Amino acid sequence: MRPLFITVLALSCLGALSQAQTVEGADCEEAGALYSETYTSRITGRDHRYAVYLPPCYAADVAAYPVLLLLHGSNADDSQWARLGFIDALAAHIRAGSASTMIVLMPYGGAEANQNHFDAISYDRILLDFLAQMSIRYRSNGSQAIGGISRGGFWAYQIGLRHADDFVAVGGHSPYFDRVHVAPAHNPLHIAEALDRDTYPRLWLDRGTADHAVAGIEQMRTILQRANVPHEYVVHPGGAHSEDNWSQHVSEYLDFYARAFSEPRALPEPATIRAGFELWLPAVDFGEAMLSLDRAELTATLAGELDKRLVISESARARLAAHGFQLHADTEIVDDLRLFNALWLSTGKFTLLPFDELHMRLRPLWLDDRPVVDQLAGYPLVFESDAPNYDPDKLTRITLSGTTALARHTLTALHEKGLPWAASGIRDYVRRADVFHITNEASIAPGCPQLNDVALAGQSSLCMTRAHADLFGLLDVDVVDISGNHIADFGYESFIDTLDHFTAQGIQLVGGGRDQAAARSPLILRQKGLSIAWLACNAIGPAYALANDDPASDLGRRPGTAFCNKAWLQEALPVLASQHDVVLLTLHFREFSGFEPNERHIQDYQAYAEWGADVVIGTAQHQPMSIDLYQTRRGEIAFIHYGLGNLFFDQQLWGQRRFFMDTLYLYDGRLLAVELFPGIIDGRARPRLLTGEDRFNFLHFMLVQKSSL
Repeated sequence: MRPLFITVLALSCLGALSQAQTVEGADCEEAGALYSETYTSRITGRDHRYAVYLPPCYAADVAAYPVLLLLHGSNADDSQWARLGFIDALAAHIRAGSASTMIVLMPYGGAEANQNHFDAISYDRILLDFLAQMSIRYRSNGSQAIGGISRGGFWAYQIGLRHADDFVAVGGHSPYFDRVHVAPAHNPLHIAEALDRDTYPRLWLDRGTADHAVAGIEQMRTILQRANVPHEYVVHPGGAHSEDNWSQHVSEYLDFYARAFSEPRALPEPATIRAGFELWLPAVDFGEAMLSLDRAELTATLAGELDKRLVISESARARLAAHGFQLHADTEIVDDLRLFNALWLSTGKFTLLPFDELHMRLRPLWLDDRPVVDQLAGYPLVFESDAPNYDPDKLTRITLSGTTALARHTLTALHEKGLPWAASGIRDYVRRADVFHITNEASIAPGCPQLNDVALAGQSSLCMTRAHADLFGLLDVDVVDISGNHIADFGYESFIDTLDHFTAQGIQLVGGGRDQAAARSPLILRQKGLSIAWLACNAIGPAYALANDDPASDLGRRPGTAFCNKAWLQEALPVLASQHDVVLLTLHFREFSGFEPNERHIQDYQAYAEWGADVVIGTAQHQPMSIDLYQTRRGEIAFIHYGLGNLFFDQQLWGQRRFFMDTLYLYDGRLLAVELFPGIIDGRARPRLLTGEDRFNFLHFMLVQKSSL
């Protein structure tokens, strides 16, 4: 074994590689050292070089050590990891006692590492042979971990997932994955989808917000999430696909591998059978105009009467029969894989399915104009079961609503008819949500509704009275979105007073604050084991409504709403997505008369979804707009609603009186489905559920464009 001596020429290439790196505090005189070596591959028949770090006292004792295999990226070599500072960090951590001693192997991949030919001399075979030879050459204790950068991250996951029993940890640092250039049998994305295991090695993924490998990394993360595979996922703000980014995080990488060696993973507890609920729901294709079933109709169908609207899968029919329900012989039965297409291609059809088979392209129906989950007592399709699929303690419902301004004619109506009247049309519905959200456009102002000298929007200025703000309490509002363009119309003192009022009522705020940092701060909700991150922002101004920390700006430092700065959102959204189960973005976008989004809407909202938002909602449009179930490049469906319409507002045109409230069904760590509440505003101040033909016509008008759903 020969120490690596660095010439002046090699120094520029090898950077941090050194002849020997001394480790202080060892029990012997021997330092940890980095060496350059070669071995003869039994796969290629050629000599290949590699770098190896041997820990302090390796030659002086007979101890065996865990082995970490680190793979470099394309256009790099076996010096990359040392050049990034990993070996220096390891030596420092060993010296400090915060990392166990280990052997680190860093092979040079050469041309084979950049090829996607999986044959007799493919790179995965070369690496497995390399590990086998190194286990004989060095004193390994049998504990191995594998990690890689970029192309090396591809190989780490390709080998680590295929041979998961052989590794305690698999790390991908800006790993490059795609579905195009590698056959499924050898593609880490497909391998991850096909995994069927009880235990896994520790898994790590990280990337920067400016990383060009983001699409494949997000796809891998989505696959792991769907399969409930434990993993660590980190997004670094501003980080690119570069050595500058990776070098800043080598200590984090080291900590991951060191924990894997020092903290053996506990075996999972044996599965226990527990009685619980098996719940079935009626559901439709999202673009269907149906909203609710009559209980009597459902009871008759389950008793064997024919409902020509029902289409059901073969497995669902069999399972219902096992529960004692024999459907009519002429009921439309389809293959399980054809159920969704059968619903999508038809009009006026619904299905019955187990709760755990609900997904974003299906919308849960109500029963007698109420959500099924609110009336399970006496509901015929909920059973005690040893294989439960529904736990009410895992379901979180968030109801989002559009524009509210208790101003102008709405203020007059509230004064004349009272707050209980205004709340009565939606109160029972919104109070059943775990979180109810209102987008508030008007601040509390002394003397409201009379204009004053600081009314910044002139005759268009909006305000509400302190007494009318009690409506929020009657509705059990949990979150107030203050990203609207009128929120500071009556000056900053009124705006701050309004923030204080809501806070004193126990209402949480998003989208605005006393300064820009507060306005941009995400609202973090913890609900039933679920972590939800929520951002809100204003894309159009006016300038006086936007929070600003720059004293040199035209209006100086000021409170207000968060501006939808794209550079900020492009960094903030992926970081939040890496840290939380669900990410919401509500925003005040450019207002215009129309029910369909324009090109700017589509481009911006889809970009926000690609950056990490699971839900993107336009809360400032004064008429409802269409919905997009947008398929992201990471493989998830993001829910985009371009506009909810008014909730409490005094406009009187057909579209301005009608609105949606969207209720998100969050279950077991993910966005499962979305429920729609179609409404109309009576008397300028009382929103309520649309009924009868008016409801059908509205839903048909808003949802028939199924191409986007």
